[in-house]
Amino acid sequence: MDRINNNAAYIIKRINEIWGESPGKKILQKIVFLIEEKGIDLNYEYGLHFYGPYSSALDAATTFLSADGIINFDFKGYSHRMRINDKFEVWPDGLTSKQKSEIDDIITRFKGKSPSELELLTTAIYAYNNLEDKTEQSVINGVLKIKGSKYNTEQIKKSLDNFNLFNKSFSA
Repeated sequence: MDRINNNAAYIIKRINEIWGESPGKKILQKIVFLIEEKGIDLNYEYGLHFYGPYSSALDAATTFLSADGIINFDFKGYSHRMRINDKFEVWPDGLTSKQKSEIDDIITRFKGKSPSELELLTTAIYAYNNLEDKTEQSVINGVLKIKGSKYNTEQIKKSLDNFNLFNKSFSA
């Protein structure tokens, strides 16, 4: 068995183990964004995309991992689901025990969330990070501006309940 130290592959492995299922590309994008927002720098820059925050570097990393045979994509259905090839033993690259624990906490916390729910949360955090006015209403308006009518105000407010996990607070 070949050993590889790679954080993207490690997170895919942990999602597989904790959730008992293979993540799709959209789920992986959102989970890694949330891990980065928790303060664990994985060196993935995010910009705004149709489905919320997106990292082309993370997408390229999974493409390279697939080309190297480390991850396998299942292209059935609506998602490109990923799993680690059994021929590889995957380890994190430079993560502390505390960071690995925090990664597991994020993965566990958002188990069962749909790609759309994660898209809403990550878009709300992205809006918050890029607004000067950090009021709740300003973030709601930011999400509505970015997403149009895809989410209503109540859905957005519900997603904002997770902000405290990422040390995000609203100004008065």
